[in-house]
Amino acid sequence: MRHVDGGSGSVSASVLRVRTVAPILCVAILGLMVLPGQAFAGGSAGGLPPKVKATSATPGRFVPSFHGIQTPLAKTSYLMGFCGGDDWEPEISTSPDGVHVYVVWAHFPGDTRCDPRSGNPNRIYIRVSDDGGQSFGPAHVVSETVSGVDYPRQVDCVVTVDPATGAVYVSFLAYGLDDGTIVAVARSTDDGATFTAVKVNGPKCFNCDHPWTIAYAGNVYTAYAHGSQHFLSRSSNGGTSWTESMVLKADHVAFPEGAVMDAKHNPYFAWGDCVTSNCKGAEAGDYRVSKTTAGTSDTKFFDVATAPAGPDCPYKPDCGFAFFGIQDDIAIDASGTLYVVWQDGQNHKTAGSPPIVQLSASYNGGKTWKHIGRADDKTASGCVDSSCYALFPRIEGGAPGQISVEWMDDRLGLPINHMNGWNVWLRTSLTGGTSWTGSSRRVSTFDKKRPPSEPNGFRFPYGDYQGIDLIPTPSGTRAVMIWGEGMNYAGGPANPGNIMYRSMGI
Repeated sequence: MRHVDGGSGSVSASVLRVRTVAPILCVAILGLMVLPGQAFAGGSAGGLPPKVKATSATPGRFVPSFHGIQTPLAKTSYLMGFCGGDDWEPEISTSPDGVHVYVVWAHFPGDTRCDPRSGNPNRIYIRVSDDGGQSFGPAHVVSETVSGVDYPRQVDCVVTVDPATGAVYVSFLAYGLDDGTIVAVARSTDDGATFTAVKVNGPKCFNCDHPWTIAYAGNVYTAYAHGSQHFLSRSSNGGTSWTESMVLKADHVAFPEGAVMDAKHNPYFAWGDCVTSNCKGAEAGDYRVSKTTAGTSDTKFFDVATAPAGPDCPYKPDCGFAFFGIQDDIAIDASGTLYVVWQDGQNHKTAGSPPIVQLSASYNGGKTWKHIGRADDKTASGCVDSSCYALFPRIEGGAPGQISVEWMDDRLGLPINHMNGWNVWLRTSLTGGTSWTGSSRRVSTFDKKRPPSEPNGFRFPYGDYQGIDLIPTPSGTRAVMIWGEGMNYAGGPANPGNIMYRSMGI
C-alpha cells in the first residue's frame, strides 16, 4: 500500500532487466456485487494462503489493551506493540497534513510475563498518533468481526487514508472457519478510534493473499491475489458495497505489494508475481504495475522487470513461501514520476544469489520503465564480500525527484549467517535515484531489554511487511517507519517478535 496526496496528486511508489513490451490490457472479466451466496470465480481447495505464517499458538484470553498512556518520541527506535510480542508484519500510513499517523500489525499470543495483554488472541491492532508521530495513543483491535462473523485468525494488514474524506481503511485477511480465506476491509470515520469491517471477496477463496488498499473521495480499491488470478475489489460508496473483478490471470502465484494514486486519482498497484508454483528458478519472478482508471475496474498491466529466486531461509525446514524471494513496492513523487523498488539477485541470472534492491522509474504513467540502478548500499560497511542480503524494500515519494527507500540487510552480521546483524536502513535521493544524499543511515537501534535485539542488529526479520511514509514539517521532511524484529521466523510465546517504530529527518 501507499498513501495519497490529493492536493498535489502525489502518493507513494515501488521495479534489472527492463521490459518495454506492450502493456497487457485486461478489461474487468468478472464484475459482481459481493453478496451472500454468490459463487466465487476461481476458488481452489487448500490450506493457508502462500505467505500467511502458520501458528500453533493457543488462542489466549483477551485482556483489555494498553491504558491511554502516550509513548513519547525517542531519538532511537522504540517498541510499538506488546512488550511480550508476538507482533508480526506492520504497516503505516499518514493523513495528508501529517498530523495523524496510523500503525497496524497482526498480533499473536506472546509472552505474558511482562504484561498479560501480550497473551491476547490473534487480531489486527492499531495505534494512532495525533501529533505527527511524536506520540501514540493506546493499542486496540481494529475489528473483532468481519461482516458480523468472528474469524479465529487475522493477518496481512495494510492501512491507508482517504485524503478527501479523512476515512481510514485497514485491509486484512480473516480465516479459520469453513468458508476459506476472507479479504476484509475495515473503515473508520473517527480517526481510527472505531472500525466496521466487511468482506469484499466472493464466498469461496481458500488461498486469497496480500490484500492492498488505497482510496480517494469514497472510491476504495483493494487488490489481492488467488494463485494466478489478480483480483480487484472496488467500492464507490466508501466501503459500503463492493464490486469484485478478476483483472489478470498470469504466472502461478501473484502478490500485490504496494499502491499509489496519481493526480487524476488513478490507482496503481505493484505486483511481485511468481512464475513457478514454488517461486524457484533463475527467472522466478515477474514485476508488474497495474493502472486502474479512476472510478472503474478497468485495469491495464505493465511489465517492469524479472528476477531470480531468492536464497533459502537459514531456519529449517523453511521460513514460509519465498520468504527471501520476490518483493517490490511503488511510489510516486509530486511531478507524477512513478518508482518501483524491487528485489533482484546480485547475479541476475542465478537463483539464490544474495539479494539486492533495484530501482526503476516510469515517466509516462507506467507505460514504460527505465532501470535507474541499485538503491541499497549493503557493502558500505561490514559486508565487504557482498554475501549479506538486502531484503523487503519499501519506497516513498515526496517533492519532484525526492524518494526515500527503506530496506533490511545483515551487513553487520557476526558472522554473516543471516541469523544475526539485521538492521533497517534508510536512503534518500533528490534526483529520482540517479544520485543519493549520502550513505544509508541505520534506523534500527539496540535495546538490551528485548531478546531479539543485539548491539549489531536484531536476530531475524519478523515478517516481510514493513512501512515508510514521509511527513512535511516546518523544519523539513521526516520519515516515519515501522518494522518487525524477531528471534527467528517461527516466533510464538517462546520466541516472540516485536514491532518497532522510528521517526527521522531526511
